[in-house]
Amino acid sequence: MGRSLSLAGCKSIAVPTRGTPVAKSSKDLLIRSYGEDLMENGRLASIYGKIKKLNTLCATLSGLILLFMTFSIFVDVFLRYFFNRPSIWVTEVSTYLFMYIIFLGTAYALQQDMHIKVTFIVDFFKVKTKRIISLLTSIFAMLFSLALLWQTSVMTWTAFKEDWISPTILSAPYAYIYVSMVFGTFLLFWTFLFKTILQFLEERPNNLA
Repeated sequence: MGRSLSLAGCKSIAVPTRGTPVAKSSKDLLIRSYGEDLMENGRLASIYGKIKKLNTLCATLSGLILLFMTFSIFVDVFLRYFFNRPSIWVTEVSTYLFMYIIFLGTAYALQQDMHIKVTFIVDFFKVKTKRIISLLTSIFAMLFSLALLWQTSVMTWTAFKEDWISPTILSAPYAYIYVSMVFGTFLLFWTFLFKTILQFLEERPNNLA
């Protein structure tokens, strides 16, 4: 219950006391809910921003590895054809580094929307249908990423535990090669997750007007 105040010549005014419920309009509730969503969106965007920086760093490292691999192959070809002195490690090491190039760059490619897409069928649908298809595609992609992360983790742990090595002169430990798949798939999954959530939060219609 509220207290009633009255002034000379004025009508009494009901003043709500502490604990008295105050009626709120549906628009006020909507504004409050939207504000809370914006705050949550800001937190997610902050976390995703850190993931994007890590993806960019990994993509830069991937480019440097590609540069080193290209240069080493060039030197190996030069030594082979001009001095008949090929190296014994370039071909094998380049094969292993190629895995690092792929898995260190895949999350960044997703972040920049550089993955290959087939859209000639989707373009026939309306915007709402496109959003549903995009959401379903992202969910299936995240499930695939989780399955790939699980399988590569099991394989890497087995290689580490059983000390798998390559049957070559280098005897390279496979665990340190497979770990690139685990790390890259881990980043790919979280990039998919945050990118999808933020995309659909930002595309919601504004009903405040």
